[in-house]
Amino acid sequence: MAATRALDVRRHKEAGRDPFDALINGRGAVVSSNLPSWPARSSQDWLRIEADLHLDGQEEDREALVLDHQLGDGARLLIGRNIEDLDDLEEQVAQAATVFLPIAATLAIVGGALISWSVGRRIEALDSAVRRIMGSTLSDRIPLAGKNDDLDHLAAAVNAMLSRLEVAVDALRRTSDSVAHELRTPLARLQSHLEEMAESESPSPDSIARALSEVERLAIMFDTVLTVTQLESGSGAMTLREVDMSQILTDAADLYAGIAEERDLRFDLRIDAGLHARGSAELLFRSACNLLDNAMKYTPPGGAVALEAHAADRDILILISDTGPGISSELHGLVLQRFYRAPSTAPVPGLGMGLAFVAAVNRIHGASLTFTSGKGLRVEWRIPSIEPGSG
Repeated sequence: MAATRALDVRRHKEAGRDPFDALINGRGAVVSSNLPSWPARSSQDWLRIEADLHLDGQEEDREALVLDHQLGDGARLLIGRNIEDLDDLEEQVAQAATVFLPIAATLAIVGGALISWSVGRRIEALDSAVRRIMGSTLSDRIPLAGKNDDLDHLAAAVNAMLSRLEVAVDALRRTSDSVAHELRTPLARLQSHLEEMAESESPSPDSIARALSEVERLAIMFDTVLTVTQLESGSGAMTLREVDMSQILTDAADLYAGIAEERDLRFDLRIDAGLHARGSAELLFRSACNLLDNAMKYTPPGGAVALEAHAADRDILILISDTGPGISSELHGLVLQRFYRAPSTAPVPGLGMGLAFVAAVNRIHGASLTFTSGKGLRVEWRIPSIEPGSG
């Protein structure tokens, strides 16, 4: 029979694992087999069958993995190979697991305890650092462990928050100090005017006008200081949109053209069209007005003020020059501080907030301001430009 011959050939063919098989006909008679036993009923599945071999009174342990297959004529074929080595390996793995699982469990418990202790120590250190900072100054920072893990990220975030708070608190402190100092003079003048009006049975219009002028000066001071503080601390919503700097500068120039005429100043303009930036139109307009106001305020009658604007690489370059007294180079940084006024500008009334306002606006817009003193003052204002329509 062909099936019997095929099974016989398979048994004698060299292979890595010994072959096992059993062929039972439809009446239950064994046609061919080298398996010692098998289940009475066909399971149509893989079976593990003890296939011990007895030679010369010695028993050799074997185990076969066979597929129990029902043939079409009712016959049954079981065919497989020896897996005793795999069974031995399974036993070895089980024995190893019995030995090493307790060790692994112990290591896991000890490792977990060490990790918990380490994390706990770092959390305690973080908590201690935060409490120390709360009780001292905002200049302290939480040290990083250098592990670049979640706790380091948390510490870095807290440090960034502390930096923002330090800037805001420092701005508030400087503002309060500056306002307290600067308020003395206008408040003293206002008090003097009010006392004069109180002593007079009929206050003169001039006294009332001077008092109102001081009140207006105080209101402008408070408004400007509040705006600069908000800009420096980053508080308040700020939406930057595409703005036409050519139009903003033209509007500012139109506003100051009449002032130039009143003061007998030559006002030269050269503003290129199509200069666009991303920013706040209101803040940039006020900055341009502050720069023009300074140029005209400190230029004597008969002098000249010039406003130029053109594209320069990736910037909008705005040049404002005058023929006034200028500012000595060692004071160029100081004039950007709030309430600071150069000695040469003392005779001219002012708050000393105009350039501080421009500096605060520049920080938001990524702009810069530089000064060149010579015959007068030359202000170079650079604002990053964008392509029209790019938003």
